[in-house]
Amino acid sequence: MTDLTKVTFFADPRMHEDFRVRLHYDGFNTLSEFFRACMISYLEKNHKFMEFMDLYRADTKLQSKANIKKSIRLRESGANLMKNLGITQEDVENIFDLIEEEMPEL
Repeated sequence: MTDLTKVTFFADPRMHEDFRVRLHYDGFNTLSEFFRACMISYLEKNHKFMEFMDLYRADTKLQSKANIKKSIRLRESGANLMKNLGITQEDVENIFDLIEEEMPEL
């Protein structure tokens, strides 16, 4: 097994119970499976997940509406630039693999 980091946080016991029931209902076998799916979606900037995050940030006033709109515009312009240049996600991964081969200390 590779090196792993444990991620923990506190939650209200009733919320935790409701969460576990809901996860089971939706077919998740473990909490880890759910959180890994969320982390991957967030890190890969999954369009639907990022829409949810934008709504959450606005609803909870985590960021100003102006900052959220700017963030959306930046993501869209970045996606358009990648599309116009013909760079795929696979190309990006290959670039990082090459960098890792050449400079393993990074």
